Amino acid sequence: MANPNMTSAASRPGSQDTSDSYDAIKGDIAALTESVKKLAAEQVGPAVSQAQDQVQQKIGDIETSIRKNPTQAALIAAGVGFVVGLVMSR
Repeated sequence: MANPNMTSAASRPGSQDTSDSYDAIKGDIAALTESVKKLAAEQVGPAVSQAQDQVQQKIGDIETSIRKNPTQAALIAAGVGFVVGLVMSR
């Protein structure tokens, strides 16, 4: 049986202040999170794009080199495969 002298948290005078403070802090954290996301997108976005462009350029250079010297490329690939096989078997 419940004690009639005990009151619930919602009926206490300070509980509304605590709830309001919690809601305010929660809203501030949400706003801060959005600001950090926007800042990260502004700062990291161009760097990622630039890195992707550089990778695409390097891939193009490698493809051109392979087309110019297919035998050399095949021998290099076979050598790398052989070395990787030796390392993996140990």
